[in-house]
Amino acid sequence: MLKSCVCPVFLLGAATVMPISAIAAPLAPQSVPGVSSVVPVQGYGGRCRELRERIRELEARMYYAPPYERGRMERRLYRTREEFRFNCRRGY
Repeated sequence: MLKSCVCPVFLLGAATVMPISAIAAPLAPQSVPGVSSVVPVQGYGGRCRELRERIRELEARMYYAPPYERGRMERRLYRTREEFRFNCRRGY
């Protein structure tokens, strides 16, 4: 009997402690936010992430590639690594 009453008592206590202002919606309608001059930066970060994932994928595929495809995959991996080094690792 005691266990069945504990949960409703806690819910009732939490409801009485919570301020009404946290629940109430604003009385006046909210205006639409203006156009911001802040532009999210995704240019190099997204491209570097994409190149890193492509390098990992090519390295993983190299293990199971047939011998006649390994030369092509090695060249592709080399070009991708060089692009990654040039664009993403500049100054390190």
